[in-house]
This record gives sequence, structure tokens and C-alpha cells, in this order.
Amino acid sequence: MDKQSLFFTCLVAIVSTLLMLMSMQFLAKKLNLKPEEQEKIKISYTIWYVSILITYFLFLKVALELIENSIEIIIYSKLIENTFLISMQKITIFIGFTFFFTFISYFTVEKILQLSFGTRLDTIEIEKENIGYYLIKGILLILFTFSLITIFEHFLKWFLPTIETPFYH
Repeated sequence: MDKQSLFFTCLVAIVSTLLMLMSMQFLAKKLNLKPEEQEKIKISYTIWYVSILITYFLFLKVALELIENSIEIIIYSKLIENTFLISMQKITIFIGFTFFFTFISYFTVEKILQLSFGTRLDTIEIEKENIGYYLIKGILLILFTFSLITIFEHFLKWFLPTIETPFYH
């Protein structure tokens, strides 16, 4: 492991986690899940929030491994002129797809639950403290993520930089 790739990977993890927390706050406000004047956080809201975060971190783990590998390949490549720009492109692609897969998983599980339990409004379910519903939703989201991780990893490997190896006879 190179110190530069490890540093950039840690930096990417921190910044992307902060972006994810901000996007989850935006989603919660858009869905009207957590009123501003409420002092106590409800358990069902916590389960909803934590299940999305676990999903994100499962995808992020795979993306960070590939980010570190791609940065090391880019740093040691003799053919790449602007290593910083290429590294930022790879980081953006990997983190962007991490966000994409996280939210696609969330909305897919949402649609699956609508087929199973009917249309339920999250604002009403959180207000009524329907912990069982959010436990089912969270567990289903995490299990769905585990089933997508290998597909996600293979998909991200398409964007890894290629290694030019000379072929001698």
C-alpha cells in the first residue's frame, strides 16, 4: 500500500460520508420524516436512518478497495501524465455509483414493500412508531444490499485503469 493512496482513500471516505449524511437529511426533509421542532428522535426514524447508512457503508467498502487499487495503478503508471485528474475521475465515478446503488436499493426495497404491505406513508409510520415495519424494511434493505454487492463490485471493475504490460516473445 502506498501512503498517498491510503491518504486519498481516507479522505474520500470522510468526505463521501459527510455527503451521504447531508443527502439523507435532504431525503428526510423531502419525505417529511423528521419535523424540525421535535426534540426526541423516534426509534423508527433511527432504524430508517441506520439501515440506509449500513447499506451505504457496505457499498462504500467495496468502492474504497477499488479506489485504493486504482490510485496505486495510476500513481505507478508511466503512461499517465496528469495523475491527479485521472485519480479524481476514478474517485468520482466510484463514489457516484456508490450513492446511485445505495438510493436505487432503497427505492427498490420501498417498491417491494409497497407490493407486499400496500401503500404506506413513511411520515405516518414514523409518527405512530411502527418499529416492526421499519425493522422489516431495514433488514430487507441490508439483505438486498448483500445480494447486490458482487454485482456492484464487478460493475466498478469495468472502470479500473488498465495496466500496460509489455509482451515479449
